[in-house]
Amino acid sequence: MKEFFQGRRFGFAPRAAFAYIAVGIGIALTLSDVMAWFAWGGSDTNGYVVVADWLAHAATVVLAVAALAAVAEYLDVPEDDRGIARLDLIAAVIAFLLYGASTFLRAFDVGAPAAGPAPFLLAIAGLLVTFVDAAVAANLYSAREWEELEEEPMREHRPRRRAASR
Repeated sequence: MKEFFQGRRFGFAPRAAFAYIAVGIGIALTLSDVMAWFAWGGSDTNGYVVVADWLAHAATVVLAVAALAAVAEYLDVPEDDRGIARLDLIAAVIAFLLYGASTFLRAFDVGAPAAGPAPFLLAIAGLLVTFVDAAVAANLYSAREWEELEEEPMREHRPRRRAASR
């Protein structure tokens, strides 16, 4: 699992990609919240609230995976980059917590015409932290080069036993 989160099999660290996916989902979430707040596109904005709720769930899940990837990267980062990796890990966890709190509070506003101010502001704060996290992760892990992995045998080849002749 550690190799998956570090991207050894892919040839690149997916940590920054997870952060940028979260940024895209966060921007979509913010836009759907703004559309619900200003009642753009119709008189009933419940659809925007439901979309924003699902996007908040998606951002929380992606940031959970990003936080796990940040932990995996932090464990193997060289001593020189340990401080920046710690910043990346803290930013990923904070962004996850902000979006998680926003998702939790949105559960109470699904039937409302727009999300309340608290989930909206938590999502904005989460988006800002995710922007910083994505920039730090991209700078820290984009230039990482992995050594060539040796192919592991799928199974050991042992000679077959022959049936004992009577």
